[in-house]
Amino acid sequence: MMTLQNITESTNAQDADLASRAYREIRLAIINLTFQPGQRLQETYLAEWLGTSRTPVREVLKRLRGEGLIAKVSSGGAIVAQVSVDDVEDAYFAIEAMEGMASRLAASRIIEEQRPILQLCMNRLEETPNLTDMTKWTVADAQFHDAIRTIAQSPKLEFVAHVVYPTIERVRSMYLLEGHEPDRLAVAAEAHIALGNAIFAGNQAESENLARALFRQAREDNIRLLRQWVAPLRQSF
Repeated sequence: MMTLQNITESTNAQDADLASRAYREIRLAIINLTFQPGQRLQETYLAEWLGTSRTPVREVLKRLRGEGLIAKVSSGGAIVAQVSVDDVEDAYFAIEAMEGMASRLAASRIIEEQRPILQLCMNRLEETPNLTDMTKWTVADAQFHDAIRTIAQSPKLEFVAHVVYPTIERVRSMYLLEGHEPDRLAVAAEAHIALGNAIFAGNQAESENLARALFRQAREDNIRLLRQWVAPLRQSF
């Protein structure tokens, strides 16, 4: 027999599921540029798109504003945040330092049970150069660095990652998409595998240096393209 408590708990669980799905879908649409910087998003449209009420949508927009993906939340809607070239460059500087430290800590703290998880991420990265779907590379790349931060066991670094990554997620694979040279993903995968092996070996200094080099190169490549494509036209995108 269903009690009032059962019904309440079931309703709360459904609401939580709706909010989680709304968050994932809206965030992804902003990151993959389905929703363009500067675009106004109406709550009614988002609710219809997601098949939900406006309440979870409203809460998601507030949450995304805290992440820097939404610039303004007003009555009935919100505006997707613009991102300047300088914003992206500054975020990359922070991420380079953060991921370098996470990799150093991972090399010193990795335990036997965590090795298969990191190895699985490395295997996926090795497979992606044979694929043409850049989405799979982006997912494999993110999972690899997520695994490293998990191994590092540093809540502060996780917090920094949560704050700064949204700024670059809309452009982080821009260089890899440009022209798609046959060996471009292979070179990137090789660099990631080297980092994983350094962590397995417990080499803290090498792990930090390799991680920093990865993100330094990504910053240089993507900022070069942003300045080439965006800066001559406007200061943000």
